[in-house]
Amino acid sequence: MTDHERQAAERQILRTLVDALLAENLFGGVPTRWLTAEDAEMAAFPCVLRDGSKVSVHWRLWWCSLGQDSGDGLAFWVQPGITQTWCLVPGSWVWRLPVGLEGLPLPAGSAGGREPEALSPEGLMRWLFAATHPASTTPTAGESVFLEALETSVWQRARSQRHRIDPARTVTGSVLARFTALEQWASLRDRPYHPTAKAKQGLDATDYAAYVAEFDADIALCWVAIRRAQSMTGAGVADGESPADWLLDARARSALQDEMRARGLDETHVAIPMHPWQREHAVPRWLAEAFAAGACVDLETRSPGWKASSSLRSLLPTRESPHTLKLPMAVHSLGASRYLPAVKMINGDLSAALLAQARALDPRLGEALHLCDEGRWWAYLPQDATLFDEAPRHLSAMVRSYPTPLLEDARYQLVPMATLGTPLDAPRHHPFDDWLQQRGWKASADNVRRLLGEVCERFFELCLRLFRLGMLPEVHGQNAVMVLHEGRVQGLLLRDHDSLRIAVPRLEAHGMADPCYRIKPGHANTLYHDDLGELLFWLQTLAIQVNVRSIVDTIASHYDISEVTLWHEVADQLHRQIDDLPFSTADREMLNRRLFEASHWPFKHLIGPIIQRAGGPGSMPFSTGEAINPFQAIGWQRRRVGEATTADA
Repeated sequence: MTDHERQAAERQILRTLVDALLAENLFGGVPTRWLTAEDAEMAAFPCVLRDGSKVSVHWRLWWCSLGQDSGDGLAFWVQPGITQTWCLVPGSWVWRLPVGLEGLPLPAGSAGGREPEALSPEGLMRWLFAATHPASTTPTAGESVFLEALETSVWQRARSQRHRIDPARTVTGSVLARFTALEQWASLRDRPYHPTAKAKQGLDATDYAAYVAEFDADIALCWVAIRRAQSMTGAGVADGESPADWLLDARARSALQDEMRARGLDETHVAIPMHPWQREHAVPRWLAEAFAAGACVDLETRSPGWKASSSLRSLLPTRESPHTLKLPMAVHSLGASRYLPAVKMINGDLSAALLAQARALDPRLGEALHLCDEGRWWAYLPQDATLFDEAPRHLSAMVRSYPTPLLEDARYQLVPMATLGTPLDAPRHHPFDDWLQQRGWKASADNVRRLLGEVCERFFELCLRLFRLGMLPEVHGQNAVMVLHEGRVQGLLLRDHDSLRIAVPRLEAHGMADPCYRIKPGHANTLYHDDLGELLFWLQTLAIQVNVRSIVDTIASHYDISEVTLWHEVADQLHRQIDDLPFSTADREMLNRRLFEASHWPFKHLIGPIIQRAGGPGSMPFSTGEAINPFQAIGWQRRRVGEATTADA
């Protein structure tokens, strides 16, 4: 890793980090104030950005300090945001300066004064932690967890600048080959707006290059035989079936069967694949007793020909096949371990059944909503274990099958929405470049807005059709895949069905029933909601504040288009779908009130919950706060009132 690569990674993470700190009000424990132009000039505060541009009159200078004689304070330029009140100005730094009279920065030429020092993400967080508890400069356990994840994110993001992504591969070859290239592209950013999203703790530099998608490395599966009597299977598995039936060609399948017979395991055990990293690192820690007792047996067979996807533990085949693979990896990411417990897959089967009912109830969903088949899975579960025990969740496998018609017809293209929200700077490219070329359109602001409108139209239509029935999938950019047919957005493909959020009263009103999800007693439940008002949280946060926002930010930067213009298109498309779909009057009024008229929206806090949890098992931690309504921030309603007034004149 070169100094240049590290500095570039730190700049990228710093912006996300400061924005998250501001959104979660994590500077709230430290006195803050606005600095005047005179204050900044006296402190010799930089008024020029990295690219040479000068400070805008719309920016303000944020200053944090504990007061006179408190050591150093922090200052940075912020600008008004659309999804949050203030954001770090792109291309700017966070500066540390000595504190003087009245808690203001010391003049640069005075005694004790010095030139401002630019801070790294780690330097910023260490300052903030020390300022939050000045009696002790030692980070708490939770703060140490976050600092470690932050440093991992920096070096791994720096290493990813040596990616092997070629945009030409996203528009040539088979549907699967193009999809694989787009998945690799999406991996560059991982989850947007999460400062430690890129961190895959547990991977060293060699592992990172071998197993992370953007390096396009071939992965050879390991195989483990588990005793059939100590396993569970999914709703789509018939007696005697095994993962190899879908994952391997005839020759490789025969070789695996030969080894099972030679070792006397073919009658009592079933062979399931295991990620090579998991075999080396997780088995010795979590499953040594099971292997010693013969309940699990390590096999010699290896199966090359797999590539990582944007989610690391989900693998795509290099041969033409609709069958992909999801495996557990005891890597720590997004504040949680990436295991694959049977209970999650059971809930996924229940959710898939609900989604299938929704497609049958609404002909438009049946036509445009596509589902991956995730019902074929195998999990190790000893007879004395529960669904919530730690060790078994590290040994399982899911065969995820993509709809064959979408892969066999070259006129289709599968585009992860995460790719649309992931900048690619070397070489500089965006999927819209190819879409514009396919249409014969110029790369104008109007045409880019039209493409964004097509994406939002289909996305909001299908999400709201499901929402109307009482359910909403987890539609962040990794789970939601745009389906294009001959260059036009045709539908939406969903995967990872285990987090389908539901409102049971609304399901029952449409003739469906409570799926009876398995939830660990005493643990937070995010699947069940009392009504559509509660369910709307997930549309506002994951669907819009994360997924759609990342697309808007990326194309605004790539094409140098006003974000406000693009957000107006988002609002127009969302409002049109609410008007057009058969909602009841009460539901439509609720949606318009909460989405367009409310001053604030709910907002998922991420940094504070990671620090509070201080490690440990479970899903990605979060809590709920508030952020400004993006449609209020852009004046969408004022524009519509103005248009209506003009039309009536």
